[in-house]
Amino acid sequence: MNPEIWILFSALLVWGALWAKGRKPLLDALDNRTARIKADLEEAERLKAEAEQLLADYKKKQDDAVETAKKIIENAEETVSVMKKKVEQDIADSLKRHETMLMERISRAEAAAVQDLRHQAADIAAAAAEHLLTGAMAKHGDKLVDQAIKDLPQKMN
Repeated sequence: MNPEIWILFSALLVWGALWAKGRKPLLDALDNRTARIKADLEEAERLKAEAEQLLADYKKKQDDAVETAKKIIENAEETVSVMKKKVEQDIADSLKRHETMLMERISRAEAAAVQDLRHQAADIAAAAAEHLLTGAMAKHGDKLVDQAIKDLPQKMN
């Protein structure tokens, strides 16, 4: 027989013995590795589902926050609009009051000016009458006094 056949036969025998004795631990190691990989995949799936749930929760919270911000802005705009109308009305009322007060002042000033003009006209008329009477008295005063003295006895009866 050929030594190469013996080497082949002994190699097959060693491989057979190794297979018989090492197959169980090798398959157990492969099964353990498969189970570990399967557990890791399940954990990854669970973590992925949890992350998706967290993402959905945060998106919902973000949408709620955006909606709340919109409502706050709308309320602020309404408040500004109401305040603007109130301020405009207050300004209009204030301007109307000031206008009324100014018109009253103007009418009082006009009345005072008319009264002053009447007083001045009366003073001027009195001064003119005095001037005319003084002039007339200077011219005809002696005659009038003499005539009044003559008429006095007749008026006494």
